[in-house]
Amino acid sequence: MSLERVRESKSFSEYQFASQMGLTTEELINEELINIEEGKKAPRLCLAQKMANALGLSFEDFARHYYEKATRGNWLRMMEANKKRG
Repeated sequence: MSLERVRESKSFSEYQFASQMGLTTEELINEELINIEEGKKAPRLCLAQKMANALGLSFEDFARHYYEKATRGNWLRMMEANKKRG
């Protein structure tokens, strides 16, 4: 199940999810939740833990749901982009 489906199964809108994580809507937009849920962007570790906690998931379960959506190609592109950033 994708992270988006997990969030929706908890009946959280994106805004409610942000509130559960202690983020403002603006911060949620800056974190690019949609791209994270679609597996196009890896969340920062601290955000991943906040997301896992808000969803009631262990960090391991969070990672499993994230990587279910993130394809190998997306993952490799993210790793290359991170290397270029320094």
